Amino acid sequence: MAVYTILLSNLGYARGIGGTLAEHIRYAHRHIYCPPDIQKETLRQLGHLVEAEDPDICCFVEIDQGSFSSARFNQLSALLNEKYSFFDIENKYAPGSRLRSFFITAGKSNAFISKREFPYDKIYFNQGTKRLIYRINLGNDVTLFFAHFSLNRAVRALQMIEVQKLMREAPGEVIFLGDFNVLRGLSEVEPLLDGGHFILMNKKDSPTFRFHNRHLVLDLCICSPGIAAQAALKVVPQVFSDHAALVLRVEI
Repeated sequence: MAVYTILLSNLGYARGIGGTLAEHIRYAHRHIYCPPDIQKETLRQLGHLVEAEDPDICCFVEIDQGSFSSARFNQLSALLNEKYSFFDIENKYAPGSRLRSFFITAGKSNAFISKREFPYDKIYFNQGTKRLIYRINLGNDVTLFFAHFSLNRAVRALQMIEVQKLMREAPGEVIFLGDFNVLRGLSEVEPLLDGGHFILMNKKDSPTFRFHNRHLVLDLCICSPGIAAQAALKVVPQVFSDHAALVLRVEI
């Protein structure tokens, strides 16, 4: 048995915009064009979080590998080092989608970095615009998935049906992390929990997203019971994003 630490972070494309209304107004222009210096400072702050939590694997959503709005800056390059040298980054949009080549969205991606090599593959939702799902084999018969769900409620519901099937069919134990975008509340994930077959690790009173006075639980960790019994989830604020990070420590 070994203890693994897994971090999930929504970087907000490293624009350095927190959850206050003032920041969203003051820095709205960064959604169109964000100078590399701002991105590098955001990634430096993220680096401090990674150093403090010392995860074995870091999973990122809303990371840019080089689009017009990021001044073609590949944000993952600032996170790689001798300790975290194994990685993958991929455009989050559907294969064949025009958004994969459109100049504003061409670099919009999900990614992971890790201390060692893990077998992985990339699969895709059948529904939605953002479709990428990473599937990573952590060893000891444990599979880690992570994804970024649709903002459209009807599409999310269909994506969760797909996720339930993926989790049921995975051998052994399962962890699913993601920005689930459950804007209507945690009741949206009840069908995915399948009557206790899977466990939501988040606490209802620990929001992971803030916009002005609105606090929501959007970034979720769902596990099979065998994982949940020996895992602990921590929500860690990120000053550079309106999303908090999730840190899961689990004995595998």
